[in-house]
Amino acid sequence: MPRADSIRPQTAISPDRDHDIDLSAGKFDQTTADDLERAFERFKTSGKNHLCVFFHGGLVPRQSGLQTAHDLIDGYSDAGTYPFFFIWNSGIWSELQEIIDPPQRDPGFVEAANRGVAQVAKEMATVLDLSPALKAAAKARARGAPLDLPKLAEFAEQFDLPWSRSPGAQLSVSPKQLKAFSAMLIARHPGMRRRGGLPAVKRIELEKVLGGIFQRINSGHGHGLYTTVIEELLIALKFAKLAAGVWARMKADIDAAFKPNPRNYGGTAFLENLAKAWTHNPALKVTLIGHSAGTIYVQRFLEAFDLHFAAQPELRVEVITLAAAVSFARMHEGLAVLRKRASKVRLFGLSNKREGGYWEVPGIYNKSLLYIVCSLCEADPEADKPLVGMQRYWGGKRPYDLPFIREVSEFLQPTATTRTVWAPSPANAKPGYRSKAKRHGSSPKKDGFPIEALTHGSVCHALKFGL
Repeated sequence: MPRADSIRPQTAISPDRDHDIDLSAGKFDQTTADDLERAFERFKTSGKNHLCVFFHGGLVPRQSGLQTAHDLIDGYSDAGTYPFFFIWNSGIWSELQEIIDPPQRDPGFVEAANRGVAQVAKEMATVLDLSPALKAAAKARARGAPLDLPKLAEFAEQFDLPWSRSPGAQLSVSPKQLKAFSAMLIARHPGMRRRGGLPAVKRIELEKVLGGIFQRINSGHGHGLYTTVIEELLIALKFAKLAAGVWARMKADIDAAFKPNPRNYGGTAFLENLAKAWTHNPALKVTLIGHSAGTIYVQRFLEAFDLHFAAQPELRVEVITLAAAVSFARMHEGLAVLRKRASKVRLFGLSNKREGGYWEVPGIYNKSLLYIVCSLCEADPEADKPLVGMQRYWGGKRPYDLPFIREVSEFLQPTATTRTVWAPSPANAKPGYRSKAKRHGSSPKKDGFPIEALTHGSVCHALKFGL
């Protein structure tokens, strides 16, 4: 089942050369450097004083990117801006889906997931003060026939809340249990190994799986019982390695847009034209908006902006992020530039409950895309890379009480002001701080970032009246 973001519109949309910048691997593709120069000329004569630059997410093919631009342009224009949309052809979702989806149809994988969940649930029943019924369910699951993955997720969910309410509790696993689990995986692995052209998996990597599950749950880096088991299996079987390769290629495309030649590379060409526009109009205002991995693009844009305008340290822009897929670590790398060049910031994201409340990959992965990114795409040793757009990393509590997270959080959310909006926003939220987004990205119901009506209205309000 294709992700909603990647569903192609029924009627093909062509790039609007007055507003769209169409790139492939950073280079101009269906629009040109001349088109961009002419678009800036139209901006100059438009009577507007505010440029809005939108970067769509990292799993979006051309047609979906153009559809999003089509959905947003009227609101951004009515808010008094001249909008530009970077259409950067990052439609890698089909590749990620091909990596993550197939294991649900592999009996060996399904059995391994059942064994992992049952093993942890049984230990939780020993350690936690659970109801007699839940303890009995854990004991029965260890002996029962494998469930399909959605039913397994439903079973595992019963243990997540009691565990979250037991700070300091620790689960133990014996060497005998680790050995038995790895032996089962090794026995089942031949049926899973060649799916999707996967490389051979070393025995020692399979032997780490159950220990990795227990370690993450004990350390606070787990994503819920079921999801953690699925992630650790995907990591051991090299699915995550493939996903990380796809994600790294996407980031390379972002970097490529800022290579030196402005005739070829869209990011550099935009900065060249922006410099001319600022010379013509020193009072020019600029707002950057990034959705999902588009926030990585925003970060990279600001760093290139800082170099390009090195002789003009006074020039600054405003920034709006929607479900930011940029990591705290990556933002911390460029924090000096952000402090220097971002005059104001507003961040929109899903609440913890909504982030974990739907299946991004039906049948196997029961949380949002950002969970997939932080666990499988970012090649993090803990399979839990803290992302700016996820509320779970903002509390300042173990294990996320780290200096680099704190420094970024303090920049994005100063004590005296509010810059963050977690959907659903309170009923009494003021204009510009409202969101009812239910999903990470667009869907047929239009209930996800960036086109959800209340979120879009808040962004337009911020464009019109300021952050």
